[in-house]
Amino acid sequence: KFLLLESQNLANLKKLEYKYESVHLVKDGGQQKTDEYAKKNPMKLVPSLQFGDTILTESMPICEFIEETVKEPKLLPDDPIKKAKVRAICEIINAGIQPLQNLKVRNKVQELGFDMTEWNKLFIEQGFEALEKSVSSTKGKFCFGDELSLADVFLVPMVQSSARWKVDMSKFPQLNAIVEECKKIPAFEKAEPKNQPDAE
Repeated sequence: KFLLLESQNLANLKKLEYKYESVHLVKDGGQQKTDEYAKKNPMKLVPSLQFGDTILTESMPICEFIEETVKEPKLLPDDPIKKAKVRAICEIINAGIQPLQNLKVRNKVQELGFDMTEWNKLFIEQGFEALEKSVSSTKGKFCFGDELSLADVFLVPMVQSSARWKVDMSKFPQLNAIVEECKKIPAFEKAEPKNQPDAE
């Protein structure tokens, strides 16, 4: 429940059955702010994953939980150094780019009088510059050779999100090429925002 794009991409790749429950970040003042949802996620953020009676939060732990409990297809290498490099790509996105796009950050940016589009564009492009350099020595069809990894799972929704902030993706040809390969895989298409039950 309460899966977000990274987690949905991974769940789809692992061919898991799951129930999608929408948490609208704007409607009713933000459904993530309700006392009911705060019991599931004290930070009042998405995603959350309910597994039996356990609720997990934050994209990286959720994805690693799915990876460790559903073995195929394998999306983290066995080699410790390669595994750390895959996680580093994930964290450039998960910790270095995405939090600066969060709704509560964007609201504060506007409150302080900054241009929200320029704010988001600036930090996405800085992150993409780092990602473009990072994959330059590892890229095949995907971020790490010709096998999918968690890095691709995190990259695709970040690139999809960048379009709304007028990011010029022609500056990042390697990232573009990776995303185009991923888009050929039905699991990624299934997780696209436009294909969700609450798509607007």
